[in-house]
Amino acid sequence: MTPKLTVEIERLSLTQRQAVAWGDGAALVLAGPGVGKTTVLTTRIARILEESRNKSFRVLALTFTTKAGDEMRERVEQLVPGLTDRTVIGTYHSFCAQILRQHGSHLGIKPDFGVYDQDSDRAELLKDALSEAAGRGDSVSASDVRWLKTIDQLRSNLVGPAKTADRFRDPVIGDTVAKVYSIYEETLRARNLTDFNGMILDACRLVHTVPAIAARIRQSYPYWMIDKFQDTTPAQFRLVRFLAGTEFRNIFAVADDDKIIYQWAGASYRQIASFRELYVPELIQLVENRRCPPAVVEAANNLVRHNTDRTPGKAALVPTRPDTGKVIGVRVFATDAEEATGIANEIAALPEDVRRGTAVLGRTRAILQPLLEALRAAGVRAAIATRRDRFNSPQYAWLQACLDQAVRPTDRQVFRAMVDAANRISGLEADSGLLVAEAEAAGASLMEHWAKSTEPLDNEIAQRLADFALRLVQSRGTWRKIVVEALPWLPQTVNRSEGVVTDADEDKAAWETADRAIRQERGGDVELGEFLQGLAMRPKEPPHDADAVSLLTVHGAKGLEFDHVWVIGLAESVLPSWQSLQPNAKPAELEEERRNCFVAITRTKQTLVLSRAEQYRGWSKKPSRFIAEMGLDGGATS
Repeated sequence: MTPKLTVEIERLSLTQRQAVAWGDGAALVLAGPGVGKTTVLTTRIARILEESRNKSFRVLALTFTTKAGDEMRERVEQLVPGLTDRTVIGTYHSFCAQILRQHGSHLGIKPDFGVYDQDSDRAELLKDALSEAAGRGDSVSASDVRWLKTIDQLRSNLVGPAKTADRFRDPVIGDTVAKVYSIYEETLRARNLTDFNGMILDACRLVHTVPAIAARIRQSYPYWMIDKFQDTTPAQFRLVRFLAGTEFRNIFAVADDDKIIYQWAGASYRQIASFRELYVPELIQLVENRRCPPAVVEAANNLVRHNTDRTPGKAALVPTRPDTGKVIGVRVFATDAEEATGIANEIAALPEDVRRGTAVLGRTRAILQPLLEALRAAGVRAAIATRRDRFNSPQYAWLQACLDQAVRPTDRQVFRAMVDAANRISGLEADSGLLVAEAEAAGASLMEHWAKSTEPLDNEIAQRLADFALRLVQSRGTWRKIVVEALPWLPQTVNRSEGVVTDADEDKAAWETADRAIRQERGGDVELGEFLQGLAMRPKEPPHDADAVSLLTVHGAKGLEFDHVWVIGLAESVLPSWQSLQPNAKPAELEEERRNCFVAITRTKQTLVLSRAEQYRGWSKKPSRFIAEMGLDGGATS
């Protein structure tokens, strides 16, 4: 056993060791906040790899974010260097992409399929397909693109076009949606494309159609681990069931039913209950909270025991840190504007090193925005953490589109994006529609025609872009060399003031971060199609500014921790939300709001400040019921 793995195991508690030492069979590990669940997962993976050095099987670990997967992979590598090539650690979507690359030909899917990750792109694709279908005489029109959200819901529940009509009471609507759905799927398949819901759906179709694929996965991956099982959607759980078949039981699921805050995406306590019913797992409870002060642990326990959708017999969190006195403060302001100003002034008065470890959490981005402005007015560096799924700058939007065009040379939508980005970079006004018509008339590829039309122009930036594109057309194998050349050059095409960080600078950092992570995940250099799939599935935000105060929604803060946490908007109809308090609201909605509050307060390692205003947008608001449920005094107006 490696020295680092030995030390890591010796540091574990008795229950953590029980989980790490778990062998064959199903296990459900209930892991509350701050109990070291990632340590348990990574140490268990490392132990299995270490004890099977002379074997060739692989370990499968499914996560819900690429960031979590990257962190787990790095920690396993530190514990057992050189053995991570025997793991697949990543999201459900990245694992489905791997399955489809290897076996998708059974469904007519080529290995270098593209991933449409933007709703606007998917809507444009469907609109064009509907217009073409209408031109052929089909009883559809471009306006039927409005059914795309409905199709997404059907796909997320693994309902295909053939069974769609039966889902609607109105047969006319059912037939229309089924027809639009069929056109959408046929268009995706014809262009070798998929989307996020389609990846799960196609993987399920694949293993259902060819059971031998699931059998091979079970043989290759005899140990499965699922992180944050409480966030599993019905489609993801059904994928696990399809892959496991009727006999496989080596599923190690880590969950916390007190942190189910994605009900809108399909997460539900029912998945945990179904897992227990189907697999009859051993129940292991991790309760020793090593993150929060005892007072915060007590408030969290007080709060969440008001929920009923919890595993029967679930134990309360146990604090392990010493009591350091008063660590929870409550602030009350007259108005939301005064709340933002008051908190900003308090944070501005903190020493800089304290501010670096400070985060402000709110139910929504809207409640964080006034505070962001107040912090900036007080001279405090701050930013609202936002997931970015596409590059903001035309420079890197062009580079991604150019690579996509090399893989899918007839994709007009990608071509339009590439030409538009090139125009914005170089100042040209090329007409993508005209270029398409000219290319088709000349029998040339779209990108080649654009590049040859652009190269003679008296525009140095456009000429350099055209050179990159022509080299790609001549050989896709040159893509890595072209990217290496383009990455440092593209930011130089931006007009900038000295010292200003541009979108291109941030996108360059985001691209490089994604590139490193994709190569680490895949175990080395990858083919262009595989790289683009990985890029589509990763966020595009630049690395976090460590010197800035972090402002996050509760959903964005999940899985993170900070030295000092402020939770704002603890008022009725704010947190909990107005919708959860309506007479027709389901009890589960209020329970999820309570879990939002539970997640928020358990992010802290040192201090917690809870804040509310007596008025929001001119409307009087009572104190959030969650303050009293935590056993805290609501405080007096500041």
